[in-house]
Amino acid sequence: MEQERKDEILSAIHHCVKCKLCSISSFHPNAEWLPLCPSGQFYGYQAFYAPGRMEIFREILDGEITEPSEGLLKSVYACTLCGACYERCKQITSVELRLPELFEEMRAELVKKGWALDVHKNIAEKIKETRNAYGEKYEYKAKSPDGNADVLYYIGCTARYRVPEIADAMLQIFDKLGIKYRVMNEEWCCGSVLLRTGQVEAAKELMEHNIEEIKRSGAKTVVFTCPGCLMTFEKNYPDMGVELLHSTQFLTRLGGMKVKKQGLEVAYHDPCHLGRDLGIYDEPRAVLSTVADIKKMKREREEAWCCGSGGGVKSAYDEFALWSATERLKEAKEAGAKALVSACPFCKRNLKEAADKEGKGTEVYDIVELVNRSLEG
Repeated sequence: MEQERKDEILSAIHHCVKCKLCSISSFHPNAEWLPLCPSGQFYGYQAFYAPGRMEIFREILDGEITEPSEGLLKSVYACTLCGACYERCKQITSVELRLPELFEEMRAELVKKGWALDVHKNIAEKIKETRNAYGEKYEYKAKSPDGNADVLYYIGCTARYRVPEIADAMLQIFDKLGIKYRVMNEEWCCGSVLLRTGQVEAAKELMEHNIEEIKRSGAKTVVFTCPGCLMTFEKNYPDMGVELLHSTQFLTRLGGMKVKKQGLEVAYHDPCHLGRDLGIYDEPRAVLSTVADIKKMKREREEAWCCGSGGGVKSAYDEFALWSATERLKEAKEAGAKALVSACPFCKRNLKEAADKEGKGTEVYDIVELVNRSLEG
């Protein structure tokens, strides 16, 4: 790390006065106290809260930590990078500490030292071999009905290979609405999982390929059903001169869709990348309200509880990921919802797995699935 950047990070770390308000103050506008940090709540030690992690980062940068213990690696990597700590900090202080970005840089420093988790290194190897994060050899069948369309749908690894019903629904929506669209002939992983786990160099080839493919396509708008992909393109890719939209933004802009309301009582789960990272809260609710009745949960919008699967946690600490999802399912049930709906393939996959494991009877959907089901014609 360059000395100038190191000094900037150390300055940011020292600006945290370790007040711990991000972990112990009343975060939500409710009479009861509700936790905000899944990692700290699950593991119960200060090393798993933001102030503890920042102190670990300082010790790494100052050379006080020279060997990677199992506990050290867990405290660094068992964080979903959900950003709730950052939201709370900026609400109660005037200090702007971009905590998820600091934690990503901490992981990048560990990777440089050779301290990456084996499971994350294995994902990098899978991507190198197959160009997708799951190492899948088969191809998801999606063809471009119009090779000259201005709209390009970037599907993403998780919707292609783990929850293809989301990709199926989005493609069917395009067809039903008569939207001219195309897909990439050679769509590679966006690189999000590599960037979030500190494997920055491994992501560069993927990004260069996707940039070239999108520019070559001539598309003017790229639509995403995966907030992780969208956030990566917004945050980590250079400006390609194209419009980047989440599926709910795209559908909101269309307006006037002829949909038949399902009469289903649902709760809406804000994905962390879509909400706290990109500030997209209204469009998903606007789209969902046309097809279902929304029940309000206690933790929503900036204060939403993370599903538990982001930041490389699902692959490395699945027990923790499923616990976090189960907590969210409980909240949806308490709100009187029969289904929990999100707008993210990662969220759907983890929440559904937790629901199936618990057998609580809560259905889990992505918004585009309900829209597709409700579209007339």
